[in-house]
Amino acid sequence: MSQNENFILKLAQDYGYLPYMIERYIQFLGEDGTIELLMANEKPLIPSIRTNTLKITPSDLEIRLKKKGFKLEKIEWIPYAFRAIKETSNLGSSHEFLQGYYYLQNIASMLPPVILNPKPDDVVIDMCAAPGSKATHLAQLMTNEGTLILIDRNRNRIPALEMNIRRMGIINSIIINMDAIYLSKLNIRAPKILLDAPCTGEGLIRQDPKRKKSRKMRDIENMASIQKKLLTAGLDALEFNGELLYSTCSIAPEENELVVHEVLEKDNKFGISKIPKNFGVSGLTEVYGKSLRDDLKYSQRLYPHIHHTIGFYFCLLKRESN
Repeated sequence: MSQNENFILKLAQDYGYLPYMIERYIQFLGEDGTIELLMANEKPLIPSIRTNTLKITPSDLEIRLKKKGFKLEKIEWIPYAFRAIKETSNLGSSHEFLQGYYYLQNIASMLPPVILNPKPDDVVIDMCAAPGSKATHLAQLMTNEGTLILIDRNRNRIPALEMNIRRMGIINSIIINMDAIYLSKLNIRAPKILLDAPCTGEGLIRQDPKRKKSRKMRDIENMASIQKKLLTAGLDALEFNGELLYSTCSIAPEENELVVHEVLEKDNKFGISKIPKNFGVSGLTEVYGKSLRDDLKYSQRLYPHIHHTIGFYFCLLKRESN
């Protein structure tokens, strides 16, 4: 057994991961970066909330929660969001939560709707909408105007989506129970599409340690196949000059850059846009010895050890010709 193999097995044993995960991390993070990632995943996340500005202002929400003993800290990236530095009770059962004054949501998960930046008169499609964290955020950014088409294939997740839509006071949405792979059957073209794709959740280990051993390489390959089909369907439904935001809560290149690269290499009508603000580090343009599209550098990655969030990926794609 080589020295590198011994190093991988030791890290896997010390932190409780499957060895194949450590081996892959080292290839795109290096040994030091991998150790920093593993250490960060051992630390609990600070809860964060997004103010529902359709119902209350951030300052009024802050006053109400402070009166209950919560200590809040403003989030630089999202001016209407807070970290809950101190909790006096469960954030998911407060009167304010039940009234739809805020959504309990990880900071990274708040970014895709902000980057997509829908306008009040837009038609917006959320291809994998349940349980509604990003769907309700999209509606908020649209000031409850325009048309928001919310799609989810899992019938069992639709009630949670409906509940959150009602709780947050959303009135501009249509819910459709279908597999977004077949989006073309709706015969709709939209200027804005969000694809927060189903994934293995390799970025969620910080809040769900079971994922250290619950996913195998074949699971990543299976998810990548689904992601490519969803992304192809979403891009086909874009208007000329329309934008699609692709995101996952995974740090696996197989579910992120490699998916986007393969789909775009088959169709030259689309390109990757530069995101106006640097939330994370640049996407990978070379991984596992393979060179990828240069414009993947405009996509962004969030890492627990660098950004103090869950692991996340987002990429803004644009239709450049018909």
